[in-house]
Parts: sequence; C-alpha cells; structure tokens
Amino acid sequence: MPGWTRDTQKLAVLSWISFLTACVFTMLFFAFVDPLVLVDALNVNAIESRNAGYAVGFFFFWANGWIAGWYTLRLVRRKRRGPGAARR
Repeated sequence: MPGWTRDTQKLAVLSWISFLTACVFTMLFFAFVDPLVLVDALNVNAIESRNAGYAVGFFFFWANGWIAGWYTLRLVRRKRRGPGAARR
C-alpha cells in the first residue's frame, strides 16, 4: 500500500477484518434465526423483507466488529519514545 500512512493502513485492515467477521457471523446467526421472526419479536415496522433484515443484521455485525477492533487498537497502542525518553 504505497503512499498510505500507517493510520490509513490500520483503518483499512480494521475495516476488512471486521467485514469478514460480519460475513461469518451473519451466516451463522441467520442460519438459525429468521429475520422476519426477529423483526416481529422486536416490533420493528420499518423492515418488511428478509433481505432487508439480512442487510440490517450484517451492518450491525460489521459495526460491532469495527468498534471492537478500534478499541483493541487503542488499547494496545504503544507510546512513542521522544528524544528525552529513557532507553531500556
């Protein structure tokens, strides 16, 4: 990825990994749960087709994967050493 900053690369990898994770979780979840039954249970009138339910579920899993990955990146971030920092 020439020309991309390190932060841009991290965001691209994070987005791709969360996309793949959402694909797997969507397949597993909707193998056992019918989206229309879930919509009826939650009393949501905006979703009227199975495909719309699948799409909403996929983006829900994608957003959750992205947020979890972003928090993980923030927690494992190392501090950069400055010119006056002690060397170990």
